[in-house]
Amino acid sequence: MPKKLIVKTSSAISLKESETYNLADLQFDLKQFKIPQRFVALKSEISPKIEKGQNHIGEYVETGLITVTFKAYDRAFAELVINNGGTELGSPISVVVEHLENLPILDGYEEDELIPVRFDNLQVHPKKIQKKSFVGEGKPMIDTWQFAALKVCATNYHLGEPDGAPVAPK
Repeated sequence: MPKKLIVKTSSAISLKESETYNLADLQFDLKQFKIPQRFVALKSEISPKIEKGQNHIGEYVETGLITVTFKAYDRAFAELVINNGGTELGSPISVVVEHLENLPILDGYEEDELIPVRFDNLQVHPKKIQKKSFVGEGKPMIDTWQFAALKVCATNYHLGEPDGAPVAPK
């Protein structure tokens, strides 16, 4: 029986000069990055923040939703370091989980304990940051917003071992 050739649809877009794109809406393919499959985070490096949005008169008000930022480490590397008596875990990956309704429950964990964390639907987006830009000789540097960093996002997270229930259901 002959093999079938099937053309798969692509989510790639063609950038054209005549059109405007919001680069923050684009996603990178996760295969381009060395992102670990299993993570751990210190209790002190899990930080919730209340989201704010503009109301109809332009004031910033609390939306009732929460964004949680995890400074997460590669679990396999952390286990290797700790088993060999090391203390330096390297640089963490900041993973942001937005639009949550509940705070993470961290009461059962000690301050220096590495908490296993699993993330659902990891995505990598360009991130806009404020940078100083050179305008010309003899002129002061100016502040500009540039896409010069990456933002790692997830839709949900789970604390503890895999048999645990989701901590922050949507």
